[in-house]
Amino acid sequence: MWLTELDQWADSARDSKDCLDQLDWDRAARKPEGRVRERFISSRVVLRRILGALLRVQPAILRFRIDEHGKPTLVTPHQRCHFNLSHSDNVLLVGTSLSVRIGVDIEVPRSVPRAQQLSTRVFTTDERLLLSQASEISEAARDEAFLRIWTRKEAYLKCRGDGFTTPARDYAVGLDGSMRLDDLEIRSLDLPSPGYAALASAAPISHVRQYRLCRDDTI
Repeated sequence: MWLTELDQWADSARDSKDCLDQLDWDRAARKPEGRVRERFISSRVVLRRILGALLRVQPAILRFRIDEHGKPTLVTPHQRCHFNLSHSDNVLLVGTSLSVRIGVDIEVPRSVPRAQQLSTRVFTTDERLLLSQASEISEAARDEAFLRIWTRKEAYLKCRGDGFTTPARDYAVGLDGSMRLDDLEIRSLDLPSPGYAALASAAPISHVRQYRLCRDDTI
């Protein structure tokens, strides 16, 4: 698991744009101009640097495809390296595995005033009950409960590969702890900075190595 702040990579990304391919640029062009687009470009540069280091190849030679559900994967001969990424505001989380498919999600702390309304579309009955109990404590407790469940659910669905095309409220992922759902394991992650994150894996999660990346780090 790799965690970094995207804005610190802005200058580095400008210097490393030659490592991106046409698919990267096509996707970047669909982003609003300004900070949103710059952060997307930085995320692609950081992703390529991480994957290049793991596979011991130059980042520029990596080629990706986007599947029918919008999930990027590596193509031959590097398809054995599974990855997933998520960003929230300025924070990027990248998960990698050389053996099994994974899904990750991250959310920075924020107010979610429509939490109850949103939960009716994506939470199970038990998860809505957990959210209601948290809401009775405070708005902050409500926001934390919503984002914890949300990250677990999205990581699970991203690992499945069909994203939110699957009815999310059909799958109970709970609020915390480690659990198995179907053939996947789901775990919330402890972060070195404020935020909520989760990992889903197609194999039991025995140990997770986490790295916090800074601009001058050698990956």
